[in-house]
Amino acid sequence: MSISNKRDANLDLLRIISMLLIIFLHSIDHSGVLEQADVCGGGIYAYVRFTYALCQVCVNCYIMLSGYYLLNSKFHVHKLVALWMQVVFYSFVLRVLFMIMGRHAFSIVSLLSCFVPVLTGRYWFVTIYVGLYLLFPFLNKLVWAMNKKEHTLMNICLFVLFSLSISIYPSFMGMNSGGGWGIAWFVVLYLLSSWLRLYYTPKNKPAVLVAVFVCIPLIMSASQIGARAAGIDIFQCIISNWYRYDSVPVYLMTFALFAAFLNIRIENSYMKKIICAVAPLTLGVYLIHAHADVSPWLWETLNLPQYMEYTCFPLLQLMCVVVIFIVCIAIDALRRKILGKLENNHVVWTFCDRISTKSAMLLKNIIDIREAER
Repeated sequence: MSISNKRDANLDLLRIISMLLIIFLHSIDHSGVLEQADVCGGGIYAYVRFTYALCQVCVNCYIMLSGYYLLNSKFHVHKLVALWMQVVFYSFVLRVLFMIMGRHAFSIVSLLSCFVPVLTGRYWFVTIYVGLYLLFPFLNKLVWAMNKKEHTLMNICLFVLFSLSISIYPSFMGMNSGGGWGIAWFVVLYLLSSWLRLYYTPKNKPAVLVAVFVCIPLIMSASQIGARAAGIDIFQCIISNWYRYDSVPVYLMTFALFAAFLNIRIENSYMKKIICAVAPLTLGVYLIHAHADVSPWLWETLNLPQYMEYTCFPLLQLMCVVVIFIVCIAIDALRRKILGKLENNHVVWTFCDRISTKSAMLLKNIIDIREAER
């Protein structure tokens, strides 16, 4: 089956929206807005619960996009090196900046740890993504070895084991995937996105799928409000457990939103250029605003909970999210302009290619020796 890896403006737009949703999610659960909403109650509680549910698809969609394109890709050490260089740049530069500002104590160990961000878990998403990238060639072999029926049955089994079980019975930990924060859930999403790539045929009718995506968080928030009003603790516990990346409602929302964007066609060439130019910069948005020093300073400075009593709070929150996104995009664009040549340097490429070649030869020799011994 021939699959093109060219940039698709519709999926690049989803990448941008996913990052906006990540910032929006952080503006709720990193800023104190979620806790304050529980105190306020009423309309603001309903609004926060709805938007909190709506944003849960953000990370899932990002992984789905990776799986959708990696299915027809080859493993490249250079991609991991380029990712490492980008993560180290922001880890180190922002840590030094906050040390100069006096918001972080000077520490040589802290600075050195910036150069091993995957091992230290400085960005949890990057750490798990690197694990997924190391696994994707093997996952691709699995996918290409299956037919549609086998692939579908496997996805159903994974859905039951890693999503349905914990959504019905929150205390069940037998197949726990870390609330969607672990490699197991990333693999589940990878295999789902590969199924969509191979077998889903868009009909250019996204309206129903978008409606499903919006209705599910409405049902979640309404159920949360009802359970709270009724004071039924067991229902509150179950519904609260739905606000996680690997719950059934969020799984269905992710599927609906991703499929909806597969059905969207962006015809305007000017819009395509803008979208395709901005989308590759979105990881930088995450690395900047979610930095261990930047995040607490950012939400402490904005202090969103103090504005929750105002009617215009939703608009104010949205404006903050958009401004953060634009500023971070501008910063990462500047970084790319200055350091982009270093990341794509011929010496770096050659070094990575040699590592790949020697690793492949070493693995082949080991296999040959084992086969000879047998």
